[in-house]
Amino acid sequence: MRGRGPSLVSRILYGIDPDLLDAILASPHWKGGPDDLIKLVQPFLLGQPPMLPLRDAIDWIYSCIQSTIKGVKFSPWAPMCGGPVEIAVVTSDRPFRWVRHKTLDAAVTRRDPQLWVFIQGSSA
Repeated sequence: MRGRGPSLVSRILYGIDPDLLDAILASPHWKGGPDDLIKLVQPFLLGQPPMLPLRDAIDWIYSCIQSTIKGVKFSPWAPMCGGPVEIAVVTSDRPFRWVRHKTLDAAVTRRDPQLWVFIQGSSA
């Protein structure tokens, strides 16, 4: 994975992880070239949407983030993402603005069920 996490969004959009593509091309069992492999994978290409209205673009980004979070959550990999998703938008006619943003006290007011049981148990 080249020092980064799995490329779940690439797997969804392109039908194959870029690292797997490289591994197949480097394998002595693959006799074709890069173009042959791309032609093989192309029918499974979901692709990235070209131009979307702003609300759809926000929805698409949020879906990609959630797919990655859930994919990693239910995988054998170490947890590397998760928690509340924050999304902001900058457009040509308006400055930076939050679309989805956690409150400033979210880190201190979030109740971790295991911690809450520990705190309750220790005071009894």
